[in-house]
Amino acid sequence: MKRRASSGFSLLEVMIAVAILAVSLMAIFNLQSTSLMGSARSQKISIATQLAREKMARILIDLDAGMVKGEFPDAKEDSGTFEEEKFPDYSWKLSVKKVEIPAPSASAGSSAQEGSSDIMGKVFEMVSKQLSESSREVKLTIGWTEEESDEEETGIVLTTHIVKM
Repeated sequence: MKRRASSGFSLLEVMIAVAILAVSLMAIFNLQSTSLMGSARSQKISIATQLAREKMARILIDLDAGMVKGEFPDAKEDSGTFEEEKFPDYSWKLSVKKVEIPAPSASAGSSAQEGSSDIMGKVFEMVSKQLSESSREVKLTIGWTEEESDEEETGIVLTTHIVKM
């Protein structure tokens, strides 16, 4: 009996092709999912950045207005949400604290330089104390809650310093 040449695919070839297609599609779907999650996170960071810039500008304007009146902020903390700006999932925390500037240590020298080293140490200490009294660190943290969980994620932290002249 004579064998005819097959013009189709065998079952084994079709199953291998379907398996390769399935693995390829899974990889493509995984990449698409990762891309969508990255895009959503990017959007949240972008919104948080704009809210942080606006809030920090308001804070600095208020502090500057107080400094014009002769007030200088003491250590304080405050927090709130951005519900007025129509972003209730976003929150902020403000921290204003005194900056501690350590006095540089005077290097130990010979006995002839010990007197000037003592004086320099006292000058450094006095300047350090004065700088600490006249400068504040203003730290603003913007966070948001994810829809999937109730945990708040810290997104943006802005830190600046103000100095009373």
